[in-house]
Amino acid sequence: MYTMVYFRVVSTKLTEEEHDRLLDVCNVIGCTSSTLIRDAILKIINVEQKTAKQEFNPIRKFAKELNMKSQQEKKEFPIELAKLLGIKEIK
Repeated sequence: MYTMVYFRVVSTKLTEEEHDRLLDVCNVIGCTSSTLIRDAILKIINVEQKTAKQEFNPIRKFAKELNMKSQQEKKEFPIELAKLLGIKEIK
């Protein structure tokens, strides 16, 4: 017996500069833009559901994970990614 899975599309509009920055981040991390966006959305949703009563910034946690992954692959955190995520330093 097969179970049907229905997908929904989520989209946004980016300026050319924002799109270029997104692709730069994807190249550093080694993933597609669709994968990056999907993972970001799901991480934020999952964190929000688990920590609804706590004050927490899910974007900071996701940025930290991106930082760790990119450092493992490239051994340095690109400044462009930090600018994209609006952070100076992740601790």
